[in-house]
Amino acid sequence: MTNRDLEFHAFCLTDTGSRLDQYAAAIAARVKPGDTVVDLGAGSGILSLLACRAGARRVYAIEAGKSLELARMLAAHHGFTDRIEFVGKRSTQVVLPERVNVIVSDIHDTFGLQADGLTATIDARDRLLAPGGTLMPCSIRLMAVPIETPDRYRRAIDVWHNTIHGVDVSPLRSLAINLPMPTRAESSQLLAEPVSLTTIDLMRVTKPHAAGAGDSVVTRDGTLHGVCGCFVTTLTGDVTISNMPGNSRTTNFAQAFFPIESPVAVRAGDRVAISLDSHDGIAMRWQIEVTRAGTTIGRFDHSTLYADTLSTQMLRKQADDYRPTLTALGAVERDLLDRFDGTQTTTELESWLTTRAASVFPSRHEAAAFLKQTLERCG
Repeated sequence: MTNRDLEFHAFCLTDTGSRLDQYAAAIAARVKPGDTVVDLGAGSGILSLLACRAGARRVYAIEAGKSLELARMLAAHHGFTDRIEFVGKRSTQVVLPERVNVIVSDIHDTFGLQADGLTATIDARDRLLAPGGTLMPCSIRLMAVPIETPDRYRRAIDVWHNTIHGVDVSPLRSLAINLPMPTRAESSQLLAEPVSLTTIDLMRVTKPHAAGAGDSVVTRDGTLHGVCGCFVTTLTGDVTISNMPGNSRTTNFAQAFFPIESPVAVRAGDRVAISLDSHDGIAMRWQIEVTRAGTTIGRFDHSTLYADTLSTQMLRKQADDYRPTLTALGAVERDLLDRFDGTQTTTELESWLTTRAASVFPSRHEAAAFLKQTLERCG
């Protein structure tokens, strides 16, 4: 656990507007006495505790990160350890003894769910939720709005126009313009009204892909630097949270900034067509076309794939006809795993590993770190 971890959870617990009030209301409305609950990506465990207070008989707090220890501490302090089962695995690896009545999660990011969040939600819904059960949140509406943000653009994009100590760093700008980044947009920066791109029905969606398009009309003269992406999440019924610019009192979360290659001067009445595709919050593509009186004055097509610096070797390994051979490191790991038989201590394994892999690990420290990583995954 680090100070950064604690600061993050302090922010989530104390500085996210009425977010927890909304979750508490939704949980109180849906969790009934005797219910079983999964807290997906439990973090500090606050939602697990709220579910217990609502009457849950059993809560499965699933969290692969170290913050699960925070959840244990809080549960012990409030006397809920007999009703909360802590599961320190990725949710897709979890098998429960029963299907649950409610799955609750707060795995949001700046533009909808975190990377892999949609896959995790679909998997948990299909394997862990009982028929007729409740998923919370139940839907996420993805929104977008053209934005004027010269300072953010200068710091994140135009910084790569510089020559630093005689080194021209401009080749790296092509990466920056293809990467969405967090921003905190104000209402004054918006060039139009937000438009809805698509709504993800989490109870019915079957694939971790979200795509949508919207057409907005510029309401004032200014400079278009890109698009601000945000969300409106329905927890249950009419209980929602949102990070809409100028109206994020229910989350205080940052939004996503999708930059364009070159800023465009726009006038009131211009139209901005926005199309956005997201594969599980990992790979994204955004296309923006600006028209004035029916004539295109700017067209942009960006994708995070353009910023993915894959080597030829990495790409070759993705080919269907690739024939893998075991590397020296792979051979060491195989031999190490063969020794995970309960007869040797970690000290003995480290000593063996240092001798066995002297040509692979440059130091005893590296051997010890490799042993630790292998133990965490397989031991």
